[in-house]
Amino acid sequence: MKKLLSILITMALLFGVFAPMGCRLPDGRDALLPTPVPTEAPTEAPTEAPTEAPTEAPTEAPTEAPTEAPTAAPTEAPTEAPTATPKPTAAPTATPKPTAAPTATPKPTTKPTAKPTATPKPTATPKPAEVDQSVFEDAVFMGNSIFEGLYYFGIIKKGKFLTQVGLNVSTVYTKKMDGSDVTVINELKKAEYGKVIINFGTNELGWPSQNTFFNKYSKLIDDVRDMQPDAAIFIVGILPVTKKYNDGKGQENGITNDRAIKANERLEELASGKEGCYYIDVPDEMYDKNGCLPADSSPDGVHLNLAFDRIWAAHICQRVTEYLK
Repeated sequence: MKKLLSILITMALLFGVFAPMGCRLPDGRDALLPTPVPTEAPTEAPTEAPTEAPTEAPTEAPTEAPTEAPTAAPTEAPTEAPTATPKPTAAPTATPKPTAAPTATPKPTTKPTAKPTATPKPTATPKPAEVDQSVFEDAVFMGNSIFEGLYYFGIIKKGKFLTQVGLNVSTVYTKKMDGSDVTVINELKKAEYGKVIINFGTNELGWPSQNTFFNKYSKLIDDVRDMQPDAAIFIVGILPVTKKYNDGKGQENGITNDRAIKANERLEELASGKEGCYYIDVPDEMYDKNGCLPADSSPDGVHLNLAFDRIWAAHICQRVTEYLK
């Protein structure tokens, strides 16, 4: 536009200079330019120059420069930078790996569980179906609360039980039968029995003098013989106590496994020295590897539970049957 403007101004100037001079026509005549020529030159030059110069120059310069520069720079730079942020997301995803370590912890649980499972083995050893309890039909059982468990649990259903809690070789002469004025020993006179099965000794292990215990036991056997002259008399061995009881209360009251073993040796000698008297030993199932009553056999360390009472009853039944063959 500037070039166009300058050309127009130049032509106007030239036109004004040479206009008065005129020009020669083809026929040789001088011709003068018409007068309006000077009038149009000044009119068009100022009109186009101011009109087109300001109109195009401001329009193109501000329009193109701001439109492309700001648009491209902010649009692409921020768009790619945030796009890369998901990379840290992959790191937290791997964190669940430590979860595999706690999963392996249940492995030790299987080992302890197997040990308690093996403890009930002694319970499977009783063989009540293999013994014939008819041998007890003419029997009478005399003893303390440990012996009474055979009747209490209904394990031995035949025979008569003359048993009481705390009964011993001395109180058998003074304690009366429940609901009766008759003493335990005198109750024995009321009927004839083919077998008298006796179990005393646990309560007497704590006596200061074991000689007193055996002397009284010997007298009891003789008195039973006088009352039941035709009966076979069986002396049942004293059961051990659990290790917990032996090491605890046993040390206080004298009911220990060492004393029980020694007492059973003397009871066996006592029975063998009397005619028609037999000693029934303690079954092997009543001893653990330490020579104590198994921990799972007794609720209090002394009295047997149902499972071990069955073992004991079956053993007594077998021994009585063997001796009478």
